[in-house]
Amino acid sequence: MIRGLLTIFILFVSLSLSGQSSCESGFLPKVILSKKYNNHIKWIHSIESRTDVFSDSFKIQHHLIDLSSILSVKTDLYQVFNIGYILRIRSNTVIHRTFQHYNIINEFESSQLAHRFAFEQFFELHIPIYFRGRYRLHYQKPLNGDRIDNREFYFKLGNEYLWDFRSNKLEIRLTPYFGYQVSQKDRIEFGLDYRTVKLNDNNLWFRTTWYISI
Repeated sequence: MIRGLLTIFILFVSLSLSGQSSCESGFLPKVILSKKYNNHIKWIHSIESRTDVFSDSFKIQHHLIDLSSILSVKTDLYQVFNIGYILRIRSNTVIHRTFQHYNIINEFESSQLAHRFAFEQFFELHIPIYFRGRYRLHYQKPLNGDRIDNREFYFKLGNEYLWDFRSNKLEIRLTPYFGYQVSQKDRIEFGLDYRTVKLNDNNLWFRTTWYISI
């Protein structure tokens, strides 16, 4: 099943990129630090940077950095609410973002399916506040056995839809990742982050994420 999903993803990206007139690509490294206070409340902080790679001139340029803080409240075993804030620094521009997430998790015998509904508000100097809605679906499965144990790999496939209320445009994202559970306290994920708004506007990023629990 995982091989089939990856094949579909590669074909989809190839068809989209074949007719494009513009494409951004690069690296998206991210570190996520979380602190669990009890069975219901968790505080999450993260830092993420974006580095563009220009294939025509072989130029590498740092583009932006995101700093975020999230309060996560688990209402029961399968539902989580998040509220948070992101500070984006891009060249001489600073963008403030607030957001709210509602997460639903479906557990199966050897896999997990997670839904996330999100609403975001953007605040930028000299620009009226604007909004974005998001829906994300994540499928996760261990590569060995029925659960993810320490020092084992797992596969995660994400599909997300983002609607920008200011431009009235829909962005679609596909994210196939492989993860490695280092220990009970940390894990690492790496893979691709493909984004498209229309057939001639595509972005393809290589993403690495390090999750650390304290």
